[in-house]
Amino acid sequence: MNKKFYVLLTISTASISCISHAITFNSLQGKSFFNARSQSEDAARELTGWHPFIHRFGIDKNYACYAFNTGYARSIRANRIAQALFGTDQLVVSGSMVTNRGPNDILADYFGLSPAFLADVHLAPRIQNAFFDFQAFWGLDAWCKGLYVQLHAPAVWTEWDLNLTECATDNGSSTPFPALYMAEDSIAAPVHSFVEALKGNTTFGQMQDPLRFGKVDGAQSKGGLSDVQLALGYDFILRENGHAGFNLRCAIPTGSRPKGEYLFEPVVGNGKHWELGVGFSGDVLVWEKDGDQELHFFADINATHLFDARQKRSFDLGEPCDCDDMTNFGSRYILIKEFDADGNYDGKLAPLINKTTLPCKVNVSIEVDMVFMFGYTYRDFIFDIGYNGWIRAKERIELDNCDCRFPSNKYALKGIQDVALNGGIPSNSTQSTATLMGNNFADQNMVSDTNPPIFITEQDIDPDSAAVPRALTHKFFAYLGYAWQERAEQNKVVPFVGLGSDIEFEGINERDTEQPNKTTLSQWSFWIKFGISC
Repeated sequence: MNKKFYVLLTISTASISCISHAITFNSLQGKSFFNARSQSEDAARELTGWHPFIHRFGIDKNYACYAFNTGYARSIRANRIAQALFGTDQLVVSGSMVTNRGPNDILADYFGLSPAFLADVHLAPRIQNAFFDFQAFWGLDAWCKGLYVQLHAPAVWTEWDLNLTECATDNGSSTPFPALYMAEDSIAAPVHSFVEALKGNTTFGQMQDPLRFGKVDGAQSKGGLSDVQLALGYDFILRENGHAGFNLRCAIPTGSRPKGEYLFEPVVGNGKHWELGVGFSGDVLVWEKDGDQELHFFADINATHLFDARQKRSFDLGEPCDCDDMTNFGSRYILIKEFDADGNYDGKLAPLINKTTLPCKVNVSIEVDMVFMFGYTYRDFIFDIGYNGWIRAKERIELDNCDCRFPSNKYALKGIQDVALNGGIPSNSTQSTATLMGNNFADQNMVSDTNPPIFITEQDIDPDSAAVPRALTHKFFAYLGYAWQERAEQNKVVPFVGLGSDIEFEGINERDTEQPNKTTLSQWSFWIKFGISC
């Protein structure tokens, strides 16, 4: 019985291992850019706490309300962020001399790591934001009943950390690159850590152009004023038991512009997009008792178009098998050879990403931020609870003219081909079917191009490899505050203060959804809101 048990256990373990391996193989895919929801886009945080002092009924003069939010937000579900970039949060990095390399192992050779290098890498990405919002609402009832202007301007500090941890089985320190592979002579690998190699300081052999884009170097932070949002609105219904109205709104891009230097690049704001759109704001009294208690239902829906923003992003190549709508994932990290005007290799290697990080125009057809909330007031106390949904359409990317930045007949994929022939003659051998996963060094003659060099052209660059897919999040929030309402009856300034919290998670997570399309940010946050109505 025990013998049978151990046999079954062995078979089961092997089966699970095979299944796990198959899943890993299928999951290594993703986008070269991660784009989170702008820190300015938060209708829930805007509405809570101050709704008794805006869209006011029975006011024959101009009035104002000013509020400040200070708080902190932090991402959760780190594996989801990792999946957006790699399709998994577990990577294997192995050199071309490692026997039995997995079909999904990242080739260590491209990064200056020894052909004998072998390590497991875990990703636990984290994004955190600290913010200080300024909000203002000006009711212009003295000029036109129901007319108003609204302003929202958050100052933000954000930190993004891919949080790589590495466990090396063999750091390859005793195994050099063989002669002719990276240089005419045998050379030692310059680094013995994948995490260190991604920092971008590595040169080796004829690869003297270190990684300049798509780097990973610990936590990266950025601060600044996020998008400034303005709205000009009119309440066509303004009564004691509720209001309804529309507004024209725009966002002024005061945040940061993506530059592609880091793989997990911190962004303040929406990426320098101008926004223009419309909004609806309304509430209705659903219950009241003794003049001390009221329950209102609120609905705010804002929809904007994000116009072209000039950014710099890193792009992969199209699938080498010429499959439609497929990307050669991670090909931006493959080494390339540079050729002269006569089509001869000139002895210079570089990571492809140094050449395919290019200026581009990015636009988003529509973004919707909607909040549905119950607001309960009991004398001076305010309690809000509700739902916030956020939707952003898929990005559309158009490359700038690449001719001057990515000239024809200049670059070709090296893959695992040699840089020189016996006798030191430069080798024109290329590998146009190379992938991030590479293959075994012993097989290099089987995968070289038949008639090299096969040059990379502008048409080989895949703009979709850096385009963030459609995004959807669900947020639930609550707020508890206090306002000195009796001062309003005396026509005095009314101060208010409160504490809010929320939790947000991705909405596109069906079983058949590809992992890289789960690109939204799950996070929790809390904030303190205080202000005055006058």
